[in-house]
Amino acid sequence: MNRFFEIVDQYGEARNDEPYFEDGLKEIIRSHDLSLKISAKRPTDPDFRELLNELFQTELDETVSIVSPFYCDNGCRMKFGKNITINKGATLLSAGIIEIEDGVLIGPDVRIATVNHDLKERHHKFYFKKVTIKKNAWICIGAIICPGVTIGENSVVAAGAVVTKDVPDNTIVGGNPAKVIKRL
Repeated sequence: MNRFFEIVDQYGEARNDEPYFEDGLKEIIRSHDLSLKISAKRPTDPDFRELLNELFQTELDETVSIVSPFYCDNGCRMKFGKNITINKGATLLSAGIIEIEDGVLIGPDVRIATVNHDLKERHHKFYFKKVTIKKNAWICIGAIICPGVTIGENSVVAAGAVVTKDVPDNTIVGGNPAKVIKRL
């Protein structure tokens, strides 16, 4: 494991003025380059799946479908279940780890972030928190999932919602900030 991710996992924060930050930048550059290559291709292109596997450093289950274009800044920090669809335009900022469980549907232009800036040292200090999307959740078009959030099983995040807190199982949330609309 690279030193940057050891620090992130141990402390939940990192500084870009420390030597270990270079390890993190290497993964960002690797992921950025692969995201650009993938985004220039159709999902039906022969090497599309191979590039996804290289980006995520794992053999994705054949039931995982990702539509280009999309962006992921730390492919090695993504965890996937089965029967997942990620529609076009997704942005996955995953240094703090994004875990997507079985049966998840992610709509177009969804943003998922695991990193935030410090209020006082916003150019140098960063905080990282894992995002988990549980089984059969549906994240609708244009939603934003903030660091540290867990989306519960069978839950729905409405279009354009900004999710700043955990979403319970079997719940629909919407708005900015997202609030419970209905229990399923």
